[in-house]
Amino acid sequence: SKDAEASHRKAISLKPDYADAYSNLGVILQELGRSKDAEASHRKAIALEPNNAYARYNLGITLQELGRLEEAELSYGEAIALKPDYAEAHYNLGNTLQELSRLKDAEASHAKAVSLKPDYAEAHTNLGNTLRELGRLKEAEESYRKAIKLKPNFADAYSNLGLTLQENGRLEDAEASYKKAIALTPDFAAARYNLGLLLSETKQYGKAAEQFKLSNFGESKHLLLRCLYLLDEKSLFFDQLDYFINQGEIHPLIGSLGCRSELRYGIKRPNLFCKDPLNYVLKTDLNNQYDFEKIFVETTRAILDENRVPDKRQGLLTNGRQTSGNIFDLEPDLTEEIQKIIRLEIEKYQIQFKDSEEGLIASWPTNYSLYGWLVCMESGGKLRPHMHERGWVSGSIYINVPLKAKTESGNFVVCIEEEYLKGENSNQEESIDVVTGSMCLFPASLLHYTVPFESEEKRIVLAFDVVPA
Repeated sequence: SKDAEASHRKAISLKPDYADAYSNLGVILQELGRSKDAEASHRKAIALEPNNAYARYNLGITLQELGRLEEAELSYGEAIALKPDYAEAHYNLGNTLQELSRLKDAEASHAKAVSLKPDYAEAHTNLGNTLRELGRLKEAEESYRKAIKLKPNFADAYSNLGLTLQENGRLEDAEASYKKAIALTPDFAAARYNLGLLLSETKQYGKAAEQFKLSNFGESKHLLLRCLYLLDEKSLFFDQLDYFINQGEIHPLIGSLGCRSELRYGIKRPNLFCKDPLNYVLKTDLNNQYDFEKIFVETTRAILDENRVPDKRQGLLTNGRQTSGNIFDLEPDLTEEIQKIIRLEIEKYQIQFKDSEEGLIASWPTNYSLYGWLVCMESGGKLRPHMHERGWVSGSIYINVPLKAKTESGNFVVCIEEEYLKGENSNQEESIDVVTGSMCLFPASLLHYTVPFESEEKRIVLAFDVVPA
């Protein structure tokens, strides 16, 4: 509070070399939202007392909140060097490493925090979060349950446990877990968002819409728009769509629903993301530019054959499996060359369409990350129509495509709308004949699916999204 700040400043004026007063003042300034001032105060404490682990730890918290994660990591590391049994510093270092997508390092830090302080419920929960991102769902569940045992009213742990149970396909248990989190903290936006996603997945769009209405977390309001569309709440849908357009909001899901509603209802609205997404589908042959076998095929084989990344449940997939989490975070060294190539091809994609006025190109995100996964299908395998709401541009690289038994076998199809919702208008779609070495890039607002194929060979694809930072 302001009073506490005044008291600490008074103490400093009486004793200018009082390191702890500077450190505590930094904590107060941080709580008041004055991170820059807090940083200066922590640095003054450290200058006065270089071996003050507490001050270095608090500086780490401030730097983390300022988004200067590498500096925060360094500060926590210095605190730990001075005080190796500093459980809170290990915990916050783990959170920072998780934000930096260094999941194996984050796991080690959270595990250390838990070993130093076994009753540290928050550390058990964040260890669970890291394990879930690593695709180790059974261990993640155990971590959340330990946290709940230590702190029975821990809404965060219930919500994250729900995510793990959902990824495991235990949908009823997941729903109960989200509801418990909401009962404990009724304004828990993330838990309502997660419950909304679960209800959407089970096609309970009305109930999902109720949760999204009550949440401002993540894509809640965009997903509410989709629920209204799928419920055929035409008037409410257009009210919400018009609201987004008037706000100047550029988002792939809004763009997708703008195109879809035009096909279904024949009502045209301005599309700020991309009004003609099929004009922005680009197929490239990577075979003649790179050593495809060595860079892509061998790397993918190593990941799949050695089971380096666990599988996850994927309800859209028939006769196939999908890897869990972000393959680029889980195997950063192995996929380094692949990531470089993808970024290079994305740059070429931007250059190809540089004169476009569509929001997709004109409002391209300043910073983005890549989120990727592998899909491996057996004979008869197919993927149902869907879009990637978190992406800006989506892509697929064809690691192995079996020879076709029929013309369309195994083709990749991008489309505006699902067949059953298209109204009287003919569905706009493009069927792309992909072969081993093909790469497709397309606006994330497009729905896409695959045509089933028959073969003894597996069809392997590296799918990815360009995710705005």
